Amino acid sequence: MIRGRTSYSPRVRRALRGPEQAPSCIPRRRHAPAATGTAPAGEPQGPAPEGTLSEWHNMTPGQQMAEWSQLRAWVTWLIDRYELVIEDRLPACWAQHPGLVEELRALRAWRTEIYDGSQPQAGQAARYWHAELERVLHAAATRYAAGCRAGHRGAPHLISADDGLQRRWAQANMLAGIPPADIAAGRALRDGGLASPAEIAAAFDVGDATPLAGLRDYVSYGGACWRPAASGWIQAGESDR
Repeated sequence: MIRGRTSYSPRVRRALRGPEQAPSCIPRRRHAPAATGTAPAGEPQGPAPEGTLSEWHNMTPGQQMAEWSQLRAWVTWLIDRYELVIEDRLPACWAQHPGLVEELRALRAWRTEIYDGSQPQAGQAARYWHAELERVLHAAATRYAAGCRAGHRGAPHLISADDGLQRRWAQANMLAGIPPADIAAGRALRDGGLASPAEIAAAFDVGDATPLAGLRDYVSYGGACWRPAASGWIQAGESDR
């Protein structure tokens, strides 16, 4: 003990400091280490390379404006090049259907990869692209803008503003439909206790693993009883925990 200074236990020191402060929900700007060369979190990033995609909500206002202008210009080209104005194969209100905007933007990025890139088998990829274009046009007419022949009709309401539905979603079981053995396999994987299919197969080949009579798919291996799951093998009884 240092002379003139009283030594306290960790629990006493915590009591002297008073109650812990609740963590603030206000996001704080975090800065990436200088050595990484990345911009601090929350700072505008540079524009995405041509042919790649960024989420609209992750772009700066300038990036959003440029991307939206380019997409409109590309859709104009697409309509004229493929004569989509005939029978309104691509509804004129495409820009007012968010899902259709995302589909067309993905088509544009994919076409850039095929026609301006150096990927092999570009001809085959181009055929796939045209097949996907037909699918998007069909979806536009039958799903996104099915009721827009006499004028644009948007979604009746926004799910993000439906508090009751959001609560029901939050209370739903995200593991519903997953067999207990596979849930146990996930725990075993995190704990390092999951035997891989290759390990069990090799044990069968050398005689270290043997089937248990009367128990379907159960094997004896390494002094324990194992059963299969979708991602590997777990010890019997793990799924009952």
